[in-house]
Order: sequence, then structure tokens, then C-alpha cells
Amino acid sequence: MFLTRIFQYIRGYLVITVTGKYPERFFNVCAGRHILIWDLFPCSQTVFRCAVSNRGFRLLPSVVKKTGVQIKIVKKCGLPVVLKRLKKRKWFVAGLTVFFLLLIVLNQFIWKIELSGCETVSASRVQEALSECGLKVGAFRPFLDEKHLQNQMLIKIPELAWLWADKSGSKVTVQVKERVLKPEIFDKNAFCNIEANKDGVIDSMIVKSGIPMVALGDTVRKGDMLVSGLILSEKGVEPRKVQSEAEIYARVWYEKTKAFSLWNQVVNETGKKEKKYTLHLFGWNLNLFLHDESKFAEYTEEVKEHELSVFGRYLGLGFTNRVYSETVTSYEKMSEESMAQSGALEIEAMFDEEATANAKKKESRMSYTVLDEDTIEVTVIAEYIEDIAKKTYIE
Repeated sequence: MFLTRIFQYIRGYLVITVTGKYPERFFNVCAGRHILIWDLFPCSQTVFRCAVSNRGFRLLPSVVKKTGVQIKIVKKCGLPVVLKRLKKRKWFVAGLTVFFLLLIVLNQFIWKIELSGCETVSASRVQEALSECGLKVGAFRPFLDEKHLQNQMLIKIPELAWLWADKSGSKVTVQVKERVLKPEIFDKNAFCNIEANKDGVIDSMIVKSGIPMVALGDTVRKGDMLVSGLILSEKGVEPRKVQSEAEIYARVWYEKTKAFSLWNQVVNETGKKEKKYTLHLFGWNLNLFLHDESKFAEYTEEVKEHELSVFGRYLGLGFTNRVYSETVTSYEKMSEESMAQSGALEIEAMFDEEATANAKKKESRMSYTVLDEDTIEVTVIAEYIEDIAKKTYIE
């Protein structure tokens, strides 16, 4: 349907009204003679409005004479009508042609670079390296070789494992992936003990090689030997060295105390907004405002970027809309119990970060003390089951 509309627009068509006692006879005859009629709309019982192609309109006089109706042209539409009007405005057509040619030429340059995937490697470092490799604002796009750029970037920044540059008109989107550091691999023939990396009470043990130096229920301190890689023999044979392998799970306790204010901050919007626009023209940023800062003392900022694209290809034109919403901050006093519960959750989140990846929380206890009418002190003790085994070389 969409392609049909485009074809009709290119060939041109007319919107007409058909008036008569029996207008249906007119449409039946048109259908019999394969004259295309569309967008039929009844204005009254005797008047209909419809659209007909230029070619079909030239065949209508004989149909009108046969059916006894009257037709009237309401308007002419389509590309031929537009071209006919433009013939009278030669300077406008010339200016429009120059504009599109200039737009095509400028579209061969890179006006925007987007970078994603940086975590440990700073984005500024990657952007500086990209500029040294030839990818920068104003660079000629056809000269950009993605494969060469990728090789050069991996040499300049060894922390990168992969890089890809996607060209979309005047915009280049660069995606990077950082290397994952190899885990420490112990030599199979090395003499290795297993020590505790945290204080705790042994809960369970799975010893695959080596001699266990602790038993279930033993209390160990950080650095204590859990499994020895030196196997002694009672028959006078020289000791044998092995690499200890074991999973030692212990009950580990975490304790932390932190003070919290009973006054909770509440931020509400007043409904007042301020908008600021910045135009992006082929690498240039034009601010349409005088002052960078908002006129509001307290506010939240929302940034929206809009790009001018044709068929998904960025043309180097766009604008940024910054919306500042005024806010008012107020404070409400919370109950001691609710603040203690909220503070306990915050402390437990800290424990989760300190514990190992596969640790499981067994239980936690919370208590609080009122310091004054505005402050309480929350103490949380949590028990985790986690693997505390750590391999250590013994020279």
C-alpha cells in the first residue's frame, strides 16, 4: 500500500468531486474501463469526493457524458505539480541543489564519535589513541580502514582484547572489549600449601591432595596453614612435595557499627522547568543560551540528544535538549526502628561486597543505640559460609 501511494504521488493525481442523481453509475463505468479511483468519500447522497490519476482523468469526459454527472477539480497533487511550481523559482531550485550537494560532500567526513565498552581503561585514553590512529572529528570517512584501526589500537592499548568501528553516515560508533586477566595458575610440580585468607571456624572440608592440618570445628586465623603440601613418611623415605588441592569452608563473622541520622531527605519537583538547546553542526557546538548554569538553586537535569538521519545515516546535524526541573528539598524524621532497619540493609550490602563470590549468608543480627534525639548507631553482626582456602608457594 505504501509503495502504491509513492507511485501515485510520482505520477501525479487529482482530487475531484462527482455530482449527479446516480453517481454510482459513474463509478461502475470507471471500474469497467479500468480507470483507477481511490479515497472515495461521500459528501452527500449526490456528491462524492475521490482521487483519480492524471491518465485516468483524461478518460473521464466520455464517462461523464454517458452517466450524466458533473465533475469538478478540487486540487492537483503529486510530483508533477511540485516540479511545475519549481520551474518558476529557478533560484530556489539552484540553492536547494547546492545545499544537497554540500550536504553530500560534508557527509563524507566524520563529525561524531561514540565510544562504549570502557570499564577499567579510561575513555579519554581510548579517544586519544583513536585520534593518533586517524579517527577524529573532521577525518575523511572513505579513508578510514576499520581493520587497520583495530590492529593499531590493540597495539597501542594492550588492555583491549577487541575493537570494532561501525560507520553510519558521519557518525562512527566504536565498541571496545577489555581483556580478562588470566587467573593465577600454579605449576603442577610446585610445592604449594593452603592457608586461610580470613578468620573463621571450619565448617566443612574437601581435601583432594595434601595433608589437612585442621579439623572440623577448629578456629583458624588469617594466614594459618590449612593443608600442607609436604607429605611425610614414617618409613624413613624422603618427604614428598605436592600441590595441595582443597575446598575449606568456614563460618566467617562480619561486624560493623555505623551512625545514621533520623532525618530523611525528601526531594520534590515544583513543576517549573527550564530548557536549553545546543545545536550540533558538523562537529561544531552552538549553544542557544547565555548562561551555562540553571537559574534554579536546586534541580534535576535530563539530557536528550536528537540526530538528523536519513535511512539510518547520520548527516552531521542535530541538537541536544537539556531540561532542568526545579526541586525543593525537605526533611522528615523517621522512627528509630525504620531507620535501624534501613541502616542494617546498608551495612549488610557492605558485607556482601567483602565476602567471596560464592559466600552464603547464614544469619545476621542487628541492634541499635540512640545517641541523641536525631542520631542512632546501628550494629550488625552477620555470619557467612565461604571458602577461605588460598594457595601459597613454599620455597
